[in-house]
Amino acid sequence: MSINVCIFGVSGYTGSTLLKLLNKHRHVNLIGVFGDKTLGKKIRDLFPSLQNLPNLTVTNYKKFNFKTTDLIFSCIPHGKFQKEIFPKLDYDNSIIDLSGDFRIDDKKEYEKYYKCKHKSFSYKNKFVYGLSEINRKSIKSSKFIANPGCYPTSVLIPLIPLLKKKIFKKTEFIIDSKSGVSGAGKTLKEQYLFSELNNNFFSYGFNDHKHYPEIFQELKKNGFESSLTFVPHLLPVFSGIQSNIYIHANTVKYDEVLFTLKEFYKNEIFISIDNKNIPKLSDVQNTNKVKISVFTNKIKKTIIIISLLDNLIKGAAGQAIQNMNLMFDFKEYESLL
Repeated sequence: MSINVCIFGVSGYTGSTLLKLLNKHRHVNLIGVFGDKTLGKKIRDLFPSLQNLPNLTVTNYKKFNFKTTDLIFSCIPHGKFQKEIFPKLDYDNSIIDLSGDFRIDDKKEYEKYYKCKHKSFSYKNKFVYGLSEINRKSIKSSKFIANPGCYPTSVLIPLIPLLKKKIFKKTEFIIDSKSGVSGAGKTLKEQYLFSELNNNFFSYGFNDHKHYPEIFQELKKNGFESSLTFVPHLLPVFSGIQSNIYIHANTVKYDEVLFTLKEFYKNEIFISIDNKNIPKLSDVQNTNKVKISVFTNKIKKTIIIISLLDNLIKGAAGQAIQNMNLMFDFKEYESLL
């Protein structure tokens, strides 16, 4: 079985990563690519390092016939998809949206953190939150997927199993996250310039980062009742995320945390749990893997969970393909190993 696929936003960091992974997928025929700045250009010219790309030109989606399309990936920034594109699509097509447009359940929260009006919110309930290892069953039966954000994936993968097991009562989570600059996309801003980032490191988005409500929402769905501190930082590297999660362990046993994570993910091909080695970004860059290490500060009774992934792959394009594989009953690891 093969499916016909289209990509919106093919030339961005996420779109180009998605294209690279789809290009080696045995069951995918790429039939349409759309963009603004690259309109009229051949994808073979845009990505000369990729072999065996189809002979496609970046076109205007308004002139494209989606009748034979099985799945649409949207890799364009938030706001544009829900306002300009989604209302004009044929809803017979399956959709995986890699922006934040359909992740947030509360319209006011979306508009507050994403700083734009939501024009398609009546369709929000049709979208399943695509955290692959957690929501596998509902993803398989869904046509519309809201692909999770990169920071939330790094936080929710280690914390949700612990909440499901009801290990925590009312314990505050302090989340200290660092990301490579590709997580900000190709938007031209002074703080993302090489001259500003090189040999530099800084925090941002203390009170208004758009991934905060997504993290808090999904934790609450799994029984979280306490407070959450989330501080993101920008690293002078291209890709990769490290989230350090600090949990005060007065009522929590370290061994129980470690056992729960190991047991929950024991059959997962992309997730590994460790308590001996401190992971490095290079362990996960250019992979769909999540590496989690669990430690404890015995003096202060603090549990430290270190979670690493590649923001462009497991945090975006790789997880989107993992979700596609689930939706169409392909092997879940197809094109991701």
